[in-house]
Amino acid sequence: MQVPDVIVTARRREEAARDVPLSVTALDADELESRGAQDLGDLGGTTPNLTLYPARAFTGTLTAYIRGVGQADPVWGVEPGVAVYVDDVYLARPQGALLEILDVERVEVLRGPQGTLYGKNTIGGAIKFVSRRPGDAFAGRVALTAGTYSRRDAKAVLNMPLGERFRTRMAIGSFSRDGFGRNLVTGEDVSVRDVGVARFTAQWLPSDYLDVTLSWDRIRDRSGVRGAKRLAVNPFDPQRTPPDPGNFDVRSDAPDIDEVDAQGGSATVDWELNEHWRFKSITAYRKGDSIGYTDFDMLPVTINTLTRVFHDSQATQEFQLHWSGRNDHAVVGLYWFDGEAGGAGYNNSFNQAFGKTEGAIDTRSAAAYGDVTHAFDDRWSIEAGLRYTRERKGVDVFNRSYTDRTYTTPTGQVSADFGDATTFNALSPRLNVSWRPNDEMLLYVQGSRGFKSGSYNIRAVPAVVPESALPLRDESVTSYEAGAKTQWFDGRLTLEAAVFRNDYRDIQLSVFTTYDSNGDGVDDALFGDFRNAGEGTIRGGEIEFAARTGRWLRWTGNAGYLDARYDRYIDRGVDVADRKRFANAPRWTGGASVIADVPFASGASLTARVDGRYQSKVYPTTDLNETIAQAGYSLWNASLAWHSPGRRWDVALVGQNLGDKAYRTTGFSFPTLGVLTGYYGPPRTVAVTVGRDF
Repeated sequence: MQVPDVIVTARRREEAARDVPLSVTALDADELESRGAQDLGDLGGTTPNLTLYPARAFTGTLTAYIRGVGQADPVWGVEPGVAVYVDDVYLARPQGALLEILDVERVEVLRGPQGTLYGKNTIGGAIKFVSRRPGDAFAGRVALTAGTYSRRDAKAVLNMPLGERFRTRMAIGSFSRDGFGRNLVTGEDVSVRDVGVARFTAQWLPSDYLDVTLSWDRIRDRSGVRGAKRLAVNPFDPQRTPPDPGNFDVRSDAPDIDEVDAQGGSATVDWELNEHWRFKSITAYRKGDSIGYTDFDMLPVTINTLTRVFHDSQATQEFQLHWSGRNDHAVVGLYWFDGEAGGAGYNNSFNQAFGKTEGAIDTRSAAAYGDVTHAFDDRWSIEAGLRYTRERKGVDVFNRSYTDRTYTTPTGQVSADFGDATTFNALSPRLNVSWRPNDEMLLYVQGSRGFKSGSYNIRAVPAVVPESALPLRDESVTSYEAGAKTQWFDGRLTLEAAVFRNDYRDIQLSVFTTYDSNGDGVDDALFGDFRNAGEGTIRGGEIEFAARTGRWLRWTGNAGYLDARYDRYIDRGVDVADRKRFANAPRWTGGASVIADVPFASGASLTARVDGRYQSKVYPTTDLNETIAQAGYSLWNASLAWHSPGRRWDVALVGQNLGDKAYRTTGFSFPTLGVLTGYYGPPRTVAVTVGRDF
């Protein structure tokens, strides 16, 4: 028996993942369910050089890195380094992007710059979330989950055709559990989970050649703030409170509020003009709102607390024209994006200094792209693509200080009150050459360039640091890659490998800028700035394998290697590249699974699996702070699932982090405030799910 393959649309056409001369990992619905994946954050270990986790205190906000490229600070108006797509619709902001795994057909992870095939340009890679489409038969599913920490999940899916030409599909989910920790001052749970998700899809087929699909989805997250462990005594704490033993317990005086509401809809028209030509239109609108508190010190005394209110909206339109011939494929597209991201941040330091930052960044982007594949024969193929992007960003910022926490009586001068606009332009090419020495081997080389537009620092204080109001330049990644995809032993073993080099330029970084605070001509103070402060080189390699040994035993695994180094890093006016590290770029990542699918004579089946993953030492920020760094660690998960004859009923037992390993995913390090905290990944959890298909 051969290793099963997943059909993907990484090149905008359906093809087996092993036939795509790109670095792409695909996980289908069965694989996601078998792993017990709850959201995108659970995909760690499935893909080499991939890092996913909630963004510090913000439960529903995604931090994503691929091959050392991503976005650590989810500040509004800054484009993510890794794009997330939901049914071909780009999500511009990380808030609400930590998507729940509900009624999913597959997830595709594309590594490296994207742009000549996709609506929005991106420099690190893309994560494609593909939901199930409506079917032509009445069907549904209900699943209930109970587990440790009083976990209570419920999912329901209903597929309902309304005649031969109209189909609908609805999915809803509720996901909740108690907290991993407690606020030792108030007694409340922290790091809880309280998420509701709904999705509706309607498909109209007026003819055999025309498909009109409408979809809508919504997420409501009331999980509250993630608990962070204090890693050292804060010198500004009058009580000199030592760190608490629990990794999730806090002593915060801030409200446990982190709320996210996001929703969106899309209309997709797919028209097969004839046997060669196909036209596709994707029209979408999304919006989101969030409010949350971040207690940086995690103490009952106020040293520094931030309240943030955020809103965003986006409208997108994409047109694609596809052509397919005997040996050739082509796609050309036009893409338009109009979005606004803004809000306000209320900062309280020591109950003495109160600052308010408010503003918005408007983004208008237009792009044209094309990608052509030509097969010279059954062995050689060349693919060339080009994208032109023109992106305009406008900003309005108002920052000033106030006398108290009501933020009504101002003090001193206005720190920032400005508006500006800048236009960015970029050409993003891609060239790929592939060769098949035989039917079981695919070799390829590729060069590509990714573009991430510049922006503005919404926290600018031009009153004391005039250059902080200047726009940031765009980032770019020039990537070179060579890879191989092979099959062995009549398809019972697949082995894929790639090596790459990324030249990373004009990196947008959070750094310190010195300034003169009292007018004596001496720079005696620091401002936390956001500038094009770095350049770097990232080299690495990846390997993935899947094997079937016998009728019922399968093995999968992957390993990734990264050597990410700054060639330039300007902090406080000095190049400190030798004292900085790429954030979220561990040198080694890897994962392995063994799966046994055991059929019974009755028609029932049993699936058992064990999953392991490894990550070497990683720094969550660019600082070489050993206290906040996470040493290398391993995690182990396991599951056991029974399916009834005919697969109507199923019962699954899933255990995650079975070794109860304590590991940090990210943290805060602010020496001037005495802040040194770490956010930890989930502890050991066990859950049972009972499902019924009908």
